Amino acid sequence: MKNNLDLENFFPYQFSILAQQMSEYIAQIYRHEYGLSRFEWRALAAIAQRPNSTAKDIMQITRLDKMQVSRAITKLTDNGYLTQQANPDDRRSTTLSLSENGQIIYEEIVPKVLEQEKALLDNLTPEQRSLFKETTKVLSGKLDSN
Repeated sequence: MKNNLDLENFFPYQFSILAQQMSEYIAQIYRHEYGLSRFEWRALAAIAQRPNSTAKDIMQITRLDKMQVSRAITKLTDNGYLTQQANPDDRRSTTLSLSENGQIIYEEIVPKVLEQEKALLDNLTPEQRSLFKETTKVLSGKLDSN
């Protein structure tokens, strides 16, 4: 008998669809209101969380590839949202921090995306939210160990 894949019940497929839907739902804010791409927003948020990061750090934090991070950094720098300084530990790279304008835009966006997250998660009970977050961490940990 031939094996058939039922996408409607195949967890990796369903999870990727959900991730894309959530990403688009949140992107309404930073894309439409601020003109940032998904990659630019991820890089901006990662740098806000860890100032003086390198592009390599951003790749690890965001799981974006080198080209996506490079383009995001270039655009964010060109728009005046990032500052770059020579990396004292590795002269081949630079460290990245939010500029004053970058900090301002970040602080404007964060409450809005948190409100979007809350509106989405309000459809779940507190127990469902907790279980979903814990399950996501467990699965991510399993994939990191492979």
